Order: sequence, then structure tokens, then C-alpha cells
Amino acid sequence: MFNLKHVVNKYYMKRFNFFKTFDAFFRILIIFLVCFVWCRYFIDNLWISLVVTIIFTLLIDIILNFFKNKKQKKKNIHQEEETKIQQYINTFIFSEDSFSVNFFYELAKIKHQAQKKNKYIEIINSNKKIILFPYFMYRDFNTDDLVLVYSKTKSETPTRLIICTNTVDNNAIKLAQKLPLEIYILDASQVYEKLLKEYNYYPCLTKLKSETKLGFKDLISYALNKKRTKGYFIASVILLLSSFFVPYKIYYIVMSTLLLVLSLVSFSNPKYNKIENVELLDIN
Repeated sequence: MFNLKHVVNKYYMKRFNFFKTFDAFFRILIIFLVCFVWCRYFIDNLWISLVVTIIFTLLIDIILNFFKNKKQKKKNIHQEEETKIQQYINTFIFSEDSFSVNFFYELAKIKHQAQKKNKYIEIINSNKKIILFPYFMYRDFNTDDLVLVYSKTKSETPTRLIICTNTVDNNAIKLAQKLPLEIYILDASQVYEKLLKEYNYYPCLTKLKSETKLGFKDLISYALNKKRTKGYFIASVILLLSSFFVPYKIYYIVMSTLLLVLSLVSFSNPKYNKIENVELLDIN
């Protein structure tokens, strides 16, 4: 069975390996030439200079590869950590508010004297009151959200207000600096670094589904769907009119004809224009 995905992956893998090999060859060649120039300057004997050049080239390339691999490893670790951070935050986003309040209450109790309220946690530290307010959402935390949180907590007269959220709008940060209270708005990374990682306390991960990749049949179905008829027809007419003004008109005529055929097939072919009848309240 023909697998378009496998063919495409194989093609790009070959291209990647080719350019990777070419890159390594070009890097070694440059290092070799630079080393050879300096070796010839200090060593008169050609063969000795070649041997020394090869040794230095190998050593330099090994050192460069060591640092390159180390950098790549750090990059991969950072990407994995970023993915895990978002999964932790998704847990709060897709849970009830009570879950977030209970979680951060348990987290605060690890080191501090904490009291759980309806929407937030009160922490008493050195006779100073700190309010920890979990406020997670998929969109940016904005100025309206800040005003809402501030209005709900100002009656408690806290010394510090800490708001935990996903992403933060810059205007919210600017407004927080103007309010008569010490306010910290923590985004996803800061929540992870300053709270979850610091207290070594984590929620269960909530993973979102990855995007579904189209197979060969899906691509054909998409291309020959009735919704594409109008686009094919308009493009065909434009190419047909263009053929009267350009020297290589055979190309435009051929492409115009193909688009007309695609327009006709997508309009009339019932195979790719089926409407799925889904019973929403009945799952088999």
C-alpha cells in the first residue's frame, strides 16, 4: 500500500543526511586548511606539516563536536522542560478552580503557615500576610483580570499579592506596578521555577492531543472536496486569460485545463462529498 507520509519522511531524511554530511566535510576542510597554513609557516617539511595538520584538525573537530553536542543536549532538555511546564499548567487550566486552590494550599503548607479561602490561599510569614491567587486560563492574563483579583483581595490588606497564571499581557504587568500593593504575576515558567520546582510539588500531567497528520487518502479527499470547486474554476479562468498575453501560452492552457478538470471532478464526485451523519448523543 502506498504510504505518502513514509515517502516524504524518507525523502527529507535523505536530504538531511546529505546536508549534514556536506556540512561536516566543509567544516573539516576549513579547519584543515587553516591548520595547514599555520603548520607550513612553522614546519618546513611538507609531510611532517601534513601529519601535524591532520592531528590538529582531528583534535579541533572533536572539541567542536563536544561543545556542539553539549549545547544540543541542553537545548533538548530545555525543550522537554518547556513541554512539561505547559502540561502542568494545562492541568490547572482544565480543572476546576477548587483544584488549583487545594493544590497550592498543600504546596504552601510544606514550608509555611497557610489558610485556604474560597478563591485563594493566605500565608502568614513573619507577621506579614501573603495572598497566593491561582488564576489559570488559556488566554493572556490581562488588566481586567488584575482588577478583578485585586478587588477580591484588597479587603484582606495583604502585604504581598502573588498571582499564578499561564501567560501575562504586558499591560497587566505595568498596571500591577502602579497599584498600592506589592504584586507578583507569575507566568507558566515562573510558576514552575519559583513554586513547583522550589517546593518539589507537582500536579498530575494533562496532555493535549497532538495535531492529526493527514494521510494520502485524506489529502486526496481534501483536494477533491466540493468546497474546492470555486477556487479551481477561478484559477483556471485566470490562467486561460493569461495565455493570451504570454509567450509560453501552452503551459497556461495545460494548467487551465487541469484545473477545469479538477473543478468538475470535485463538484460532481460523490465519493469525496459525503456528509457524515454523526449522532452526537449516541456513542457506540
